[in-house]
Order: sequence, then C-alpha cells, then structure tokens
Amino acid sequence: MQFALTQEQEMIVETARGIMADFRPSLRTTIDHPDGFDRTQWHTITAELGLGSLALPAEQGGAGLGLVELSLVAMEMGRALFPSPFLTSIGAALPLLRHCGSDEQIDRHASAIASGDSIAAVASGAKLRLEGGQLSGEALVAFGHVADVLIVLADGQALLVPTGGLRIERLTSMDLSRPLARIGFDGTPAEPMRRADGVDRALDEARVALAAECVGGADAALAMTVDYSQQRIQFGRPIGSFQALKHRMADMLIAVEAARSAVYYAAAARNEHSVEAASAAAIAHATAIDTFEHIAAGMIQIHGGMGFTWEHDAHLFFKRARGSATLFGTPAESRARLATMLGLDEEDQ
Repeated sequence: MQFALTQEQEMIVETARGIMADFRPSLRTTIDHPDGFDRTQWHTITAELGLGSLALPAEQGGAGLGLVELSLVAMEMGRALFPSPFLTSIGAALPLLRHCGSDEQIDRHASAIASGDSIAAVASGAKLRLEGGQLSGEALVAFGHVADVLIVLADGQALLVPTGGLRIERLTSMDLSRPLARIGFDGTPAEPMRRADGVDRALDEARVALAAECVGGADAALAMTVDYSQQRIQFGRPIGSFQALKHRMADMLIAVEAARSAVYYAAAARNEHSVEAASAAAIAHATAIDTFEHIAAGMIQIHGGMGFTWEHDAHLFFKRARGSATLFGTPAESRARLATMLGLDEEDQ
C-alpha cells in the first residue's frame, strides 16, 4: 500500500482545505438556513470543483479515483464542520447506487448525484415495511428534507424512491450542522435495486467516509484546545504548561493519529480490493467515532466555562460527534461485526 499522499491527492486536500477555510466564518449563518446548507457552496464543491465525482468510475462520468480521495475531502469537511449533504448523498447514497443498482438506474441517477444536481439520502430503520412493492412506516433521514431521491434499505432490499408526495418533516436535531427529517411512507411505490448483496460493501464505504469526517472534526477540536491552552493564563502561566494537561493533550493527539491511520488503511484496503477491507472499515468506523467523542468532550472540559457557552463552537463539535455515532450504525455494531469476523458467537462473548 502507498503510505504517503500522491501529488494528485495533495492537490485534492489543498483544494478542499481552501474551500473550507473560505466557508468557516459562515458556519453559524449556514446552519440557520432553512435548507441547513448553502446551495451556492454545494454547487461549488460538486459541480465546479468536481469533488462529488471523485470516487465515481470514469465510465460513469466520474474522476475514476476512489475512497482514499473521497475520505481526504470528508476529512477537510469534518475539520470545518461543513454542513452539506456531501456525506449522505456522495458518501453513502452514491456507493449504494453503484453497488446495488442496475446499469439503467446508475445511468439515470449517478452523474446527477455526483454533480450535485440531484441530492440523494439514505433511509433505513426498524419501522420500515415492504409489502407488494410498497413501503410503509417512517424513518429519520439526514438531510432528508432536501433530498430529491431516497435509497431505502428495508427487509433486506435496497429500493429507489422519489421524494415527491412523501410526508417530510424537518426536525430540530441535536447536531445543528446535520439536520434530520422524519419521512413517512404510506403505501409508497418503491423501485427495487438489482443487487442486495452490494449493501454491505456500500455501507462500509459510507462508514469509512464518516470516519474520515470524524477524524477531521477531532483534529480541529484538538487544535482549538491546544491553542486555547497556550493563551489561557492561570497562576501566572499558560494552562498548557501544566503537566497534567500536557500529557492529556498528548494522549488526545495519539488517539487522533491512530484514528487517522485506521481511516487511511480502511480506504486504501477498499481501493485495492483487499480481503481485509470489511474488517478495516469496521475498525476505522468504531475508532474514529469514539475518538471524536473523546476529543470533543475533552475540548469542552479544558476550555472550562467558556466551553459550555452557546457562542463557542465547542458544543457544535460535541454534537456533531454524538450525532455521527448513529448515522450508519453505532461503534458497538461495528465491534459486533468484527467479533463475527473473528468467529465469535454470542456464547463466546
């Protein structure tokens, strides 16, 4: 495997980081937007810069790169807490379409999703039922209120459902930078996708992209914490000079770098079709989410009273971390998959 970024990958990082730097001052106003994101910014990153098509094969109109490149972009977006449907539409729905859809379904939707012209979201949950080709029930869907098409996972099948005519209610969710919508299905016609056996692979790719986003968020939270510790004076010296905090932040750095390595390996393993791709995805997913939650909580604690204020961004990082913990399954579920891969059953656990 390649353990250093190529020149092309470094250019992708530089491009994404520049866009995120321009965006960062507008975070508060963007999350207050009725859509929960800025469509002009969305058009810039998808249509103009082509970041939405990085992992789409060339024969389908994409850049023909892979999960490593997509993860690099997700990491920069996580660092900025960038509110957009990128993770759900490009990082999750597009892989489900590619791995589960028929050629006709891919031709119909893939390029429009990759270019940002169409926004897709993923719906799943225990309350969804499929009977006679019709969906009933409801699901909580990230950015579901702006989706043009849904990929619904129900009864072991992947289904395509246009959002026109559905019951859609935007909710006030904990993570202000990733709004949720409650979507209801009342005997809604659903178009079956061809290959149900592609769901696991697609969700693994989505979890790696989410893990990359979490690493970016954890990295930014740690940087803000270190910076604050060098400015906050107590007993005549910066609090970052006290051994207890120095060691704590060093441990936080070790955790972030371990999670980053797990994400890089998982993305590379998927790109190279490694037999370890599934286990690597589970490890990256569980590790990165746990790390982000740990770093975000530490950020609030080290900032003291300031970290609990609405005006400080610490709570936005903490809420993003907590919201990410259930987006494509929990860290506990990833550990359970790892246990199964190790041949452990419930009696062994």
